[in-house]
Amino acid sequence: MSKSSVLYDAEYSTVFEKQIHNLERKDKIRAKNIRKEIEDIRADPFRKIDFGKGHYRVKRKRRVGDDRIIFVVCKQCRQLGHTAINGCPKCSGIKDETVVFAEIIDGHKYRDF
Repeated sequence: MSKSSVLYDAEYSTVFEKQIHNLERKDKIRAKNIRKEIEDIRADPFRKIDFGKGHYRVKRKRRVGDDRIIFVVCKQCRQLGHTAINGCPKCSGIKDETVVFAEIIDGHKYRDF
């Protein structure tokens, strides 16, 4: 996949929203770095990332310091037939040019299980 000139829309899971909200209260610098990375992902969701492993195998991940942002690119999810595995509740109402941010994982808690 190549870089797109389209800025992808962003959707956030309930888990992701709670995590970023808690980070903004506890560690503003970490939260700021994650927010910056979200914008970079929205500009080019296929750059500098790979698929997770194990439990995260059909989601993409991007490192931000020790943290990992777990997300799904809707167009790719549909093309690869991952919709049933990812189970996004609003899938049919979301356009292809959307990135769904699923989870923030502390680097020490990420496992390739």
